[in-house]
Amino acid sequence: MSLNKLLLLLAFSVSMVSCIKEPLEEEETPATVAEVQSALSEGWGQADPLTMAADDFLFQETEQKLENNPKPFYVLQEGITISKKEEKETEFLYTFLYQTKVYKQDQEGAQSTREDHRSVGKANASLAVAQSVLAAAKPMSTLKPLAEDNEMTLGFERLYSLAYACSKSDALDKYCKEQLGVDSCEIQCSNLKSSEETRPLPELIQAQPNCGGFANCTYRVKTIQFNWTIALKKGESVEKQKVNYSIALSPDMPFFSRMNEYCYRQLYTVQEQKVLVTTCTKLKNFKKGGS
Repeated sequence: MSLNKLLLLLAFSVSMVSCIKEPLEEEETPATVAEVQSALSEGWGQADPLTMAADDFLFQETEQKLENNPKPFYVLQEGITISKKEEKETEFLYTFLYQTKVYKQDQEGAQSTREDHRSVGKANASLAVAQSVLAAAKPMSTLKPLAEDNEMTLGFERLYSLAYACSKSDALDKYCKEQLGVDSCEIQCSNLKSSEETRPLPELIQAQPNCGGFANCTYRVKTIQFNWTIALKKGESVEKQKVNYSIALSPDMPFFSRMNEYCYRQLYTVQEQKVLVTTCTKLKNFKKGGS
């Protein structure tokens, strides 16, 4: 069953007991590209991509839910292992073993396994030069449901996409005209917020000997939230689509697992009915190679 059909069925069932709210409508305080980038950079802190090592492993889980329905209709489980780290003349080549399993409406799908690759230049040791860290960086996919695109995306790749999300690019303008069929599109970010707290570690990390090396089984988490709005213009009409982002980063985690939560909420229109969907990816486990 496709995501659109699944959303339509779920929206119909939810509408029998409640109305779909639209909390995305709120007063907007504009945020500049520089302000969003600064908040993300401060949240991420300093981390060396070359600290990623063979046999490092992380497990994360993505859930998609309808507003006012705590039960997810789609779950993606991802296990990512660095299976090989090869030194080249100017870079290190990383090979990742990527394992996934999907659940739709409590129906368990088959497990999938494949390899993926990233390269890190030897001179690159910070987020500031992340664009040359990525061998296969992917553009933002806020207009496309995650459930339709189970590609391996690492935490620092998501952060890099968000860092440039508030800046309109030629590629985005081309996409709007050719794929969306509009005359132009404009981007605005707003309602930027940052906070910091100490949280208990994910349960699977707490279960490791000595809580995986974390004191008191806790760690620091910095959360950045903002709205991303695209205005699609065609003739005299303007259609706005908004996404609420919430990203949790931990300076206590290593580079590979520093992105702890990546959540976004947006309205989808399915056969003229609006459905508010929250998609949230959370770190469940991390182990250093050899531990």
